[in-house]
Amino acid sequence: MIRVGLWRDRDDRPRRLVVSGHANRGPHGQDIVCAAASALVETLALGLREVVHEDFRGQVDVGHADLWFDEALSSEARAIVETIVRGFMDLAQSESDAVRFVEHRGGA
Repeated sequence: MIRVGLWRDRDDRPRRLVVSGHANRGPHGQDIVCAAASALVETLALGLREVVHEDFRGQVDVGHADLWFDEALSSEARAIVETIVRGFMDLAQSESDAVRFVEHRGGA
């Protein structure tokens, strides 16, 4: 199971995103659900660093990502984060037996 957790602060700003686990839908390197989750994480990192030139704290490893976002995230950066979050929500809805999305509000 891939677990996706999003933490928002009291002002509803995204502050942390954690993605971990494996979907176990196919052999290593051929699991389309894992590939989708990995693509979302990598696109988020690329969008923040290469498109809007904002950094984040945390790490991205095989099977695990833990990303912390600054309180002063620009509107452009927030749009990227929110778009990726919607992607994870959609993935969790369409692949509910392999992906679980949980949103936490009020603190990171």
